[in-house]
Amino acid sequence: MKLRGFLLCLLLPMQLQAHDKASEQAHYWLDRMAKAVKRLNYEGVFVYLHDNRIESMQLIHRADREGEQERLLSLNGVAREIIRDRNSLICILPDSRSVVVEKSRSRKYIPSALLNDTGRLEKFYRFRVVSSGRIAGRDAQVVAVIPKDGYRYGYRLWIDRKTGLLLMSDLINERGEVVEKVMFTVLRIHDKIPKERVAQTIHSKGYRRFQLKAGDNKAHSRQHNSPWKVMRLPRGFMMTVHASHGMPTSKGQVEHLMFTDGLASVSVYIEKSSGKPALRGASRMAAVNAWGGKVNGYNVTVVGEVPRATVEMIGKSLRYTKAR
Repeated sequence: MKLRGFLLCLLLPMQLQAHDKASEQAHYWLDRMAKAVKRLNYEGVFVYLHDNRIESMQLIHRADREGEQERLLSLNGVAREIIRDRNSLICILPDSRSVVVEKSRSRKYIPSALLNDTGRLEKFYRFRVVSSGRIAGRDAQVVAVIPKDGYRYGYRLWIDRKTGLLLMSDLINERGEVVEKVMFTVLRIHDKIPKERVAQTIHSKGYRRFQLKAGDNKAHSRQHNSPWKVMRLPRGFMMTVHASHGMPTSKGQVEHLMFTDGLASVSVYIEKSSGKPALRGASRMAAVNAWGGKVNGYNVTVVGEVPRATVEMIGKSLRYTKAR
């Protein structure tokens, strides 16, 4: 027994060093990805697989001294186009004849936290280089993002060895199942891309226009002025958005609260009840879990790409209190 304990003491530092090295390698590849996706000029077609459905999107990304510009165009299903630059994000939705404008934010196909300082996420996730592969004819390094509890999802990321661009990503639920996949089928790198190639192509004259206000950086002080309080949150989740605005799917104003751990995020939508809530109890569509109910005469919907336990915890602990 003494010999076994002695050997374990010798092996433990070696195991810690191996884990540290694996984490360092993962952060190296994530850093390369963060730089490449912002600085390179590229275009391609990627597919988005979720809930037994396939969506195909054309992507054109342009970068110069003025910053980034990007155009996304749906190639199947409902027509839509997204134009993004450093100042704004514009969604053109022909099916509802509406245009939604908001402050620029990160791409849907790459979580913004993985393009910034991933070190702050290590309280809630582990980062590991796990294997290699080949996507869209390009060699890739595979990095895993592994949650430390059951309140958030994980990722597997295939990163191009040559350029650092993200070639494919899997979103992994709490049971280890792939619930979303984004994968380039065609990818081309360019020295330059003309500005007109990232301009809007869908004509939107006569469409209703919705301007979504950006979240306040002083979210915590604003929370004190809100009558809505979430009494229980998973460890690490904090409120980052508290706003009120109109939405294409609602007749009146909707109060919006968003909570995030830096990678996973959950939105809470609150509107004055005009009948039964659109959703009662829990629901799921692909990676998205939702919870709905009625609180103090308001319809409440909690939604996010997180496990069911997370939206239920937040929804069931939402309370209406007197505003201060």
